[in-house]
Amino acid sequence: MEAGKTGKYLKYAIGEIILVVIGILIALQINNWNENQKSVTKTQDYYVQLLDDLNNDIVSAENTIKEFSNHQKQYNDYTSSYDREGLTPIKAYEQISKLTLISTPLAFNTNTIESLQNSGEVGLIPSHIRNKLMNLRRLQNLTIKRFEDTSKGQQDITQKLSPLLGSTTLPKRLVNQPEMKEFLKIEDNLKELILVYEGIHRWKCVSQLETIDRLEDMQKEIHTIIELINLELK
Repeated sequence: MEAGKTGKYLKYAIGEIILVVIGILIALQINNWNENQKSVTKTQDYYVQLLDDLNNDIVSAENTIKEFSNHQKQYNDYTSSYDREGLTPIKAYEQISKLTLISTPLAFNTNTIESLQNSGEVGLIPSHIRNKLMNLRRLQNLTIKRFEDTSKGQQDITQKLSPLLGSTTLPKRLVNQPEMKEFLKIEDNLKELILVYEGIHRWKCVSQLETIDRLEDMQKEIHTIIELINLELK
């Protein structure tokens, strides 16, 4: 102070402070950039996983639609036989008993969206895509629940087959067993068997038709989400 150098050192100190602040700001910028890059990379990884899940769901839905549509055709072929003359009870039973009783269970690939929700990283996905993914998951859950509910009606009726038929393979096994065939007299249950099979396949038909409609709507939603994700990746 005696030498009159206070101003000089003050300027020097201010300059040092400015340099330190600039250095801190640069470090923060670099750190933010690194964190952003990590988020971008993680988000892209999630996009790839989501695309994989969604494409698998499209294939699965298509296979299920084909399976259910095939059963609809078989069932319609059976019901159309009533439009022709000469249909006997035994012919009706032979036709309806050949129809498949069991449907493939519904399942969807939700691993990635569940992982995003459980980890709290769902916010990495833009809201317009995130909302569509949530809506898709709700539609999937509703489709499974409705299918299971309607299938239960079919299962309840199917249980009535046991005391009438034993098992669906028993008639074939009795072909070479005349004594057992005479003893069991399954043909005496023909009326009840036809009615039970009618109830089973009617329930199945209604359940599958509703599920086909939902799966087709789901495919449209999935294609929309896939397009949005591909735009983000670009």
